[in-house]
Amino acid sequence: MKCLRVFLPIPFLVIVLTCCTITSQLRVFQIEILKPGIFNVPENLTVAVINRDLFRSDTCTFYYSTGYFKVQDTTLLTKRDTTIKYQSLYEMVKDTSIKYQNLSDTCVNALITYLEKASYFQKVIPFSDSLNFLLNVPGRIETRDKLFEKTKSDVCIFLDYFYLNSTYNKYFTFPATFRANLLWTVVFKTDSLAYSYNLTDTLFFDQTQVNSYARYKGKTLGQLLNNSANYLGRSFGPKVIPTWTQVDRMYYKSQNTEMLKAEKLALNQDWLKAAEIWNRETKNKNKKIATKASYNMAVACEMEGKPDAAIDWLVKSYRYLEKNNENHRKNCQRYVNILVNRKKEIERLDKQMKRTLNSSEN
Repeated sequence: MKCLRVFLPIPFLVIVLTCCTITSQLRVFQIEILKPGIFNVPENLTVAVINRDLFRSDTCTFYYSTGYFKVQDTTLLTKRDTTIKYQSLYEMVKDTSIKYQNLSDTCVNALITYLEKASYFQKVIPFSDSLNFLLNVPGRIETRDKLFEKTKSDVCIFLDYFYLNSTYNKYFTFPATFRANLLWTVVFKTDSLAYSYNLTDTLFFDQTQVNSYARYKGKTLGQLLNNSANYLGRSFGPKVIPTWTQVDRMYYKSQNTEMLKAEKLALNQDWLKAAEIWNRETKNKNKKIATKASYNMAVACEMEGKPDAAIDWLVKSYRYLEKNNENHRKNCQRYVNILVNRKKEIERLDKQMKRTLNSSEN
């Protein structure tokens, strides 16, 4: 199963590791690969997304730090305990216009939008009202059967907790900093276990970004928080379903005429013809050319969905220069590690996707 969609050439970035060595010939390009979700959720199911809000965030008042220390009685500070006093005296400001319930709803809706656009599931059912009508006791659903009967779904995704430890001061280099802590829970109709994922992240907004919200006069912090809630909801999407992700790969460039021909073919995404030339050059009497060609053969094999063959070519490439080029050895080992991990990802994709990827995804 090939999980490569597009070969995307970008302006060459030269990786200069050691002057006058083979590794100074490395170039970087980007491809898109399909990465699996972490929950092994099959496609074509019906999914309910629910803001369960176990900790009743609608009852919590929003506070943020100004980033300044507030010391009411400096006579209490000594050289010995200054650090302790300062750590506990950050100035906190209450903002009643910001509601955690609204932010968590925004987060859930962002995830729903992400899943709907992906068209991976047969249906995505939103329950942004926290499913209170299903709960006899707030925060607890009576039985699993009742949950799936009333949601008419195969999978339920809950946002159980949403919190942002916020610092906002328009005079700072990064005026807004939000340390996020979210708890997501995924429950399957056919599985007796529930799976939780604690998502932590830190979001920074620089002066330019903050200024772009200045037109909201007095609501800049609220807009930044809403933007953050949107991002946090979308960022959970790739944990649930397979997602196309852009990654870097490297190949060796050479001034050898045949190698230049192969490079041109590869840049035009004709990997099979490029591989024909590289394969011949792996037998070149010039060990450096043979080394580069073998490494590039590994890249071509990955592009054609053959990670095992790619690893074999990397071993051959390493052996050409194993005695006198530590940097090349590390490059080969790094790529082997990437390919081993990629094989595991493809195995997980097979479990998550019921049908073979369409040729348009190759």
